[in-house]
Amino acid sequence: MVQLGTKRTALVLYCVLLVLPTVVLGALQWRQLRLDHDSDIASIPRDAQDAVRRLSDAYKKNLTSLLESEGGRPFFEYGQTYFPPGAIGADLVFVPSPLATDKPPMGILGWFQYRWHESPEATEILGGSGQQLESWPQARAELLNSVVLLRQMEDRESSPREYWQRLTQLTGRHGTWHEEGQEIPVVAVNLSEEKDVACLREALPALRDLESQIIQVKTTVFHVRFFLDVTGAPHAMATRMVAVGGHRELRNMPSCFQVVKGGDFLIQGFELDPLWLLDSLPNALALTALDPSQRLLEQNEAPPPGSHVENLDLLSEMGFEIPHREDADPYVKRIAIDQRSLDARLRSRELSFLSVAGMLVLSLGTGLVLLFRSVQRDLDSARRTENFVSAVTHELRTPLSAIKLYGEMLAEGWVSDDNKRMEYYRRILRESTRLETLVERVLHKGQLTRNELEPEPGDLVRAIEPLVPLLEVGEGPDPARDLTFELPTGLPLVMLHTECVRSIVTNLVENARKYAPVDLANPASEPIRVRVALFEREVRLEVLDRGPGIPLEERSRIFQAFYRIGNEQTRASKGTGLGLHLVALQAEAMGAKVEALEREGGGTLFRVTFELAEEPGP
Repeated sequence: MVQLGTKRTALVLYCVLLVLPTVVLGALQWRQLRLDHDSDIASIPRDAQDAVRRLSDAYKKNLTSLLESEGGRPFFEYGQTYFPPGAIGADLVFVPSPLATDKPPMGILGWFQYRWHESPEATEILGGSGQQLESWPQARAELLNSVVLLRQMEDRESSPREYWQRLTQLTGRHGTWHEEGQEIPVVAVNLSEEKDVACLREALPALRDLESQIIQVKTTVFHVRFFLDVTGAPHAMATRMVAVGGHRELRNMPSCFQVVKGGDFLIQGFELDPLWLLDSLPNALALTALDPSQRLLEQNEAPPPGSHVENLDLLSEMGFEIPHREDADPYVKRIAIDQRSLDARLRSRELSFLSVAGMLVLSLGTGLVLLFRSVQRDLDSARRTENFVSAVTHELRTPLSAIKLYGEMLAEGWVSDDNKRMEYYRRILRESTRLETLVERVLHKGQLTRNELEPEPGDLVRAIEPLVPLLEVGEGPDPARDLTFELPTGLPLVMLHTECVRSIVTNLVENARKYAPVDLANPASEPIRVRVALFEREVRLEVLDRGPGIPLEERSRIFQAFYRIGNEQTRASKGTGLGLHLVALQAEAMGAKVEALEREGGGTLFRVTFELAEEPGP
């Protein structure tokens, strides 16, 4: 009951302190995983709207930066060459425009400039460094065609009134004007339509006189119009208006400045690459603006099953003018949030949780097993100690009682016969020797535990022979019948300690006589056998009996200290549980191996295997 109660207490404490908190925390963590997944599913629409906002903001930022950068270009760069500010001198110097030499920024196909009253053929088309390519004529024609389509959409009027009404509409569309002061010679030369440089050079003295005077140039921000041509191809045209008021000082200038005498009005702009605008740029921005579970769908791509789709009209978000709303419908972007990725993430988290849980279960199970083994070892040790105390009590009580009884009888003179008195003395001596043997065994166990013995090469048979007459003598009419010896000669030397060998043989014989006594009344009874034999370069000492045998589960435990099969309170045989333990310690001290085996035909075979000596003994 004590052992069972101890095990139950250990189990309860282990479960309360380790298993129960682990189970509770694991359950809470599992529940939190499910709650997080449900929350992720519920937040999909909100996440989709956030994704639309992030992508739209990134798109606006990139296009606004491009439009602002282009808006900072001075009006006079919209030509193949231009007359720069501060360059007036002895002659007119024209420099190449960056719009005719530099590589166009990402997303721009080319630039254009025209006057409202001019024909489309007079439109200035610029393509940057692309003008040096063989494909430029085709690219220029396409860009010019786009400008023509743009101008056709403006419905150019012939009457001045209708012209100014249209101009007012354009001004409102492009926003407010921004004024910037420019030198009069710079404005006059760059706005001149005169192709004859000689005419311009004739006016050089007059231009020098006007160098210090400033004229205001008005410009608007770029306005983008999106439309489709007859083939369904998309076009995105960014335009701005440039207006220069007349100046009285220019009225007396030569005819080459006729256009700018009364002021001038220009439309400048560029065409955006529709592939970049509608595909490349959104896809590039989506890589950083969207989460892994969110994806920007292609134009005709079907969304994944079960996904949430949110539309994103980037053109409208940018404020582009779209005369025909249906033209932009095919280019409305779609952002899909695939719920399957959330489910996969949940499965991944669950798998990780189960892996950790499995490791915890394994750890807790291992801890539980180790705990029970430790408790079992402690209980076995306590039980063996209890058995030892009971055994020693029994072992000490009998000789002490006998010594006390015989001593009192002798001391009080109850025995007058000399022979009887001598018999009592012998019994007192025998019981004293029994006590001495018990004490020596306990002391010998401590000595062996401290490994204080050193084995030496020796003859095993010669070490056993002196024991033969001592072990064959005993109580009974014919004590020699219960024991036989088989001690061959010529065996190789082994590593041994003589006293240990003799103690092993004595303990094994006494153990056999105690637990497997020979029935001397039956002539057919087989005696206990003590034999030494050589087997495949091993010298073995064996003690064989025909007793009831030892259960398999007990064979490894009988060599433990103080261990005895059964209960010490009810066991009929005497002993302390040290005999076989001393055998194991003595064998270990000599480098030998002891084992208990089942004997064929019934009984037990105790075998001690010795190591052969490397060098022969003296």
